[in-house]
Amino acid sequence: MNSGIEHAEFKRLSLFKSMGVPAKLVTREYAPQLHRTMEKFGLQSNDVVNMFDFFQGAVNRETKKALIKDAHINPTYEIDPDSSISKVYRANLLNNRVIFMGGTFGQLDTREYFDKYQNFIKAEMWDWRGFKSSVKYYDADRKVIRDEYLDVDGNVVIEASYGGEDTSQADMTFIKLVNYKGQDYFFGNIDELYAFFLNELDKSETPGQNTFIADRPLTTYKPVLNIDSSSRKYIFMPMIQTDQKYSLALGQLNDIYTYAFDKNNIEKLSGIIVATKEQQEDVAEHIEKKIGVATPVLTLPAATVDGVQKPTAEKQNQIIFVGRLGNDKGIIRMIETFKEIHNHESDMKFLVYGYGPAEKDAKQKAKDLGIDDVVEFKGYQIDLSDAYSASKLFITPTPVDIEPLALTEAASYGLPLVAFNIAYGPSEIIRDGWNGLLFKDGETKEMAEGIVALLRDSDRMAEYSENAKKTAKKFSNGEVAKDWQKTIVK
Repeated sequence: MNSGIEHAEFKRLSLFKSMGVPAKLVTREYAPQLHRTMEKFGLQSNDVVNMFDFFQGAVNRETKKALIKDAHINPTYEIDPDSSISKVYRANLLNNRVIFMGGTFGQLDTREYFDKYQNFIKAEMWDWRGFKSSVKYYDADRKVIRDEYLDVDGNVVIEASYGGEDTSQADMTFIKLVNYKGQDYFFGNIDELYAFFLNELDKSETPGQNTFIADRPLTTYKPVLNIDSSSRKYIFMPMIQTDQKYSLALGQLNDIYTYAFDKNNIEKLSGIIVATKEQQEDVAEHIEKKIGVATPVLTLPAATVDGVQKPTAEKQNQIIFVGRLGNDKGIIRMIETFKEIHNHESDMKFLVYGYGPAEKDAKQKAKDLGIDDVVEFKGYQIDLSDAYSASKLFITPTPVDIEPLALTEAASYGLPLVAFNIAYGPSEIIRDGWNGLLFKDGETKEMAEGIVALLRDSDRMAEYSENAKKTAKKFSNGEVAKDWQKTIVK
């Protein structure tokens, strides 16, 4: 749960709640511990509707712990108990492994089955809320060949099979929706099932009068555009729309937007949502000149905050970064930049919050540069109030992100902000020389020198800190709510 899109959705949901607007997050993937994750993020059961929950009749299911007794193990079998994995023996053969959810006291997670040759053949999985939710069947090579998804009474409501070597949900090649409203429905992949689900969801909630906002280009644009009703349909654009090397407005369209920007599809939209005014102007020019339509393009910031925050910790000699450690996020060059900073400020630390595929290489880079003792990788954390409060400055190295969410979070704690001045990025949050510093993309040496000079200038640090708080007010829920009320929530 480290994606900027997900955090933007959480913030939008919080914003709608503050406005008194009924809203739900809609998710596609099967996730038996979804509601456990929701609890960690302070989400209520009626804040989220999951596709599998919908067909399982479990959308508003109350949480109840499932314990080993709920696995209904034959009492004549021998149980070798353990706090993590208990083993069940029939005679001298392993019959089951009973796996408990991590961080709980005996809450049932999975019951595995083994045949007489001790081959792993089947697994039953329990939902966090206490009911048996799915059954997986395996071949001799431990490859999933078939799934069954159960309703809260144990009846099979979805069957799925896999036709290739991969067995993620995206690799399903046969799906049967069993006896749904008295009929069986068949689908060739999860995308088709998701499209069907969205139409059914639309019918179940004020039919034809709903507003759908699709945030993920590759998984949600197409099914939302094909909802067969008069409900309003919007797409949010999380990335740059064209090849920025040539023209942000009229260059080659990013492949992830091809379907939505087809003329027959874009005309189905009630509007397109972007995070910055600069991107709004370029997207509007693109659809007017390249497509010839007048679909509204709306600027609605994603990086909202609750306002200025009170510090919860004393300041330390540390700089902070918060974000996903993707290979395209620039974390390696940030480590290199901090090396230059550390050469002049030897007591300064760099704290990195987040995780991702670039983390291993970033740690190695810090070790290679001899600064692994002052670069701390903190992983993903939900509550960052102490981390922001204790830091002197926030820095983001991204060359691609549109309006990084952590920038406004850092501003709400009064941290001066430092970033590269990339397209649609920090420039609508950072005013160079007022609440932080902006540098030309790739100018790592200049960035390091600028940060050192700023850290040594207490008056400027104090000025930037106060101005950062003013910036946070601009992105507060109350201010951004006004933009939504003018455009979509009328």
